[in-house]
Amino acid sequence: MKRFFLLTIVLLAAGMVCCSHQSQAQCTLAPGLHTIALPDAVINPGKTIPIDIIISDSNCKKNILVLPGWNFSRKRWIEETSLRQEATKRGYNLILPEMSVTIYESQYYPETKRKWAKTPGSQWIKEICIPELQKRGLLLSNQFNAVMGLSTGGRGAVLTALYNKGIFKAAASLSGDFDQTRMKHDKLMTAVYGPYEYYKNRWENVDNPFAMIAEWNIPLYLGHGTRDTVVPHEQTKIFYEALKKAKPDITITINDCACGHDFIYWNSEVVPVLDFFDTIYKKAGNK
Repeated sequence: MKRFFLLTIVLLAAGMVCCSHQSQAQCTLAPGLHTIALPDAVINPGKTIPIDIIISDSNCKKNILVLPGWNFSRKRWIEETSLRQEATKRGYNLILPEMSVTIYESQYYPETKRKWAKTPGSQWIKEICIPELQKRGLLLSNQFNAVMGLSTGGRGAVLTALYNKGIFKAAASLSGDFDQTRMKHDKLMTAVYGPYEYYKNRWENVDNPFAMIAEWNIPLYLGHGTRDTVVPHEQTKIFYEALKKAKPDITITINDCACGHDFIYWNSEVVPVLDFFDTIYKKAGNK
């Protein structure tokens, strides 16, 4: 009993030190653009994943994880939209990982034909990306962290928020897909989860945001062009309606426009998304 009591005291003290360390952590990066590289696996990595980090506030009060679409360079967010300029003006730090051809899957299967890296996309974000960034004083649970993405990265933003509870305080998804069962012949989904007709349970219950609505707990901005010929606008509309019904007390916003699936549209959403994040930040009692 005495030994158990002493062990309990040690564990509690360690927890207090850990929490104290996190609350006092400072960003270790100076203002400006930095590029780091992280392994694609904890054991025997096969390659490194580059991440651009743009620091506008070294206090790291506000951070945004920015996810690209399928096979889109992480740099397109910066080169083809006003995100960097607008985020810098508002004091947001941007974190842009090179997600390549992931569909933000959480696991692979024997039937998986396409693997973006040794570790599945969502698992890599949770187990490698976020912990390594936290060592640098970013994405700590006591900071205002948001996640945003476009196209497949829009789906990724929602899954990232779902799989990392307590880290993100708001999310934004543009032109995303949220229920793969409505696209049963989608080649990207099939390449990861196997054919729908043989693996319905995976398609319906694994990495399916629509099936995880009951778990949603943070404000969300949704945007989708009605002229989108790549990802059906219906994907966002149905997801929004189901969320509003299931979560009436959570701020869920949708913005529809007669737009396509391109950076002209995504650039037009930069200011509305950051305005949304600003509002949530201030509602939380921040200045």
